[in-house]
Amino acid sequence: MSNSYFQFKQFTVWHDKCGMKVGTDGVLLGAWTRVTRSKRILDVGTGTGLVSLMLAQRSDALITAIDIDADAVMQAKENVEKSPWAHRIAVEQHDFTSYQAGALYDTIVCNPPYFIDSLKSPDKKRATARHTDELTYEDLFKGVALCMESTGEFTMIAPFDV
Repeated sequence: MSNSYFQFKQFTVWHDKCGMKVGTDGVLLGAWTRVTRSKRILDVGTGTGLVSLMLAQRSDALITAIDIDADAVMQAKENVEKSPWAHRIAVEQHDFTSYQAGALYDTIVCNPPYFIDSLKSPDKKRATARHTDELTYEDLFKGVALCMESTGEFTMIAPFDV
């Protein structure tokens, strides 16, 4: 039986309430994203808050973490509140397709839903987290263009055939 949490050196990520659990893709995204000059970061589809926590650990940036799923937002808030960086991470429930950024971000990260036409899980949360029905790649890229500074960087993980 797997744990309901994932332990890192400086923080713990609980993932028992989320459709998607902590996985390699999120860990790699959190490790690869350049944040040395980042002042404002947006984490789209934060899930557990893993990527936001990893980026907060490596920068002094203010981070906004958003997700469409209320349970994921609750889980991410709990994880952030238990971290050393709670004062720099805001977790909010938003649908990115209608998200209105108060100010532009210099870094945007996303571990988006990958699957377009594959069989869906009967678990609605898991299906939303894994399938592009709620957030298509086109909508993701349009939203990034609206929310990011002209010199900003967007980092995401996607399958090779996208």
